[in-house]
Amino acid sequence: MPRQGRPEPYVVDADRGSGTTRTKQARILDLDDATSRAEARAGLRELDAMVESMPGLGRLQKDRERITPRGTLGDVGDPRMVRSLPDRGQVRKPISARQRNARSKTRGQVQATVPLTQLKAQRGIVTRPDVWMDVNDHLSEAAGDLQALPERDQEQVRRVDRSIQAYERSNDRGHVVYTNVQMPYFINASNLEGFVRNNFEPGTQVSFDRFTFATHQLHETVDLHPGEGMATFEIQTRRGAYLGGSDKRDNTSHLLPRGMDFEVVGTHTAYFQYPSGRRGSRTVIQLRDITPDA
Repeated sequence: MPRQGRPEPYVVDADRGSGTTRTKQARILDLDDATSRAEARAGLRELDAMVESMPGLGRLQKDRERITPRGTLGDVGDPRMVRSLPDRGQVRKPISARQRNARSKTRGQVQATVPLTQLKAQRGIVTRPDVWMDVNDHLSEAAGDLQALPERDQEQVRRVDRSIQAYERSNDRGHVVYTNVQMPYFINASNLEGFVRNNFEPGTQVSFDRFTFATHQLHETVDLHPGEGMATFEIQTRRGAYLGGSDKRDNTSHLLPRGMDFEVVGTHTAYFQYPSGRRGSRTVIQLRDITPDA
């Protein structure tokens, strides 16, 4: 939502800056730039809709022509597996060993069937900070337009897309995941909560052109980057691929696809608990996934 607190109206774009694997870097955009980027994304969605309506193309051909990856969601086995955003006063606790084991089992089954080229592309973007930054910066610069990337990067991105979709097809549960966002440099601990509240009002749309590294545990995400001016997105979605471990490791990594849209539900200070029982707090921005399915 445009803000009037500066000489010119502005928008805080949480995904525009060149961040690290573990943290998004928010940037302030003037209103014209933000509007232009939003219109470009809408145009890409329209092109994808045109591809979907083209006669004579099979699903694989359509996926090859699409600019954003389609959601390939499996059926939810039980309504209790659809996770909801926590209430304001609810302490965020580590997820259960049962959940970690179930997600890890699905990950192992999927990785056993995914082509090696897709696994290598996924591991390359997640484990190599230079690749992560280069690919994501290109996606961000083009407002998510994959076809604006160099041919080599396009192929790598499509392979990562397909590796995520393979997990999504086999997944039978919902997610609440967390990812850090570093606010602009002039925002510190004393004015962080007010800045977040004013710039991420309920109903505001937030778009991620980049891939997003997340976790299923707030304490884990906070430990990845505890610095000043840092907030955390708390995201309700069914998208993405679990990359974490089982109950033997405190690692619940999750890779969200590129080209996602969210709606802000609210912001507040959230309290969380470590496995040891120790507690902490973090300013969170709650998001609900509103990315079109097709």
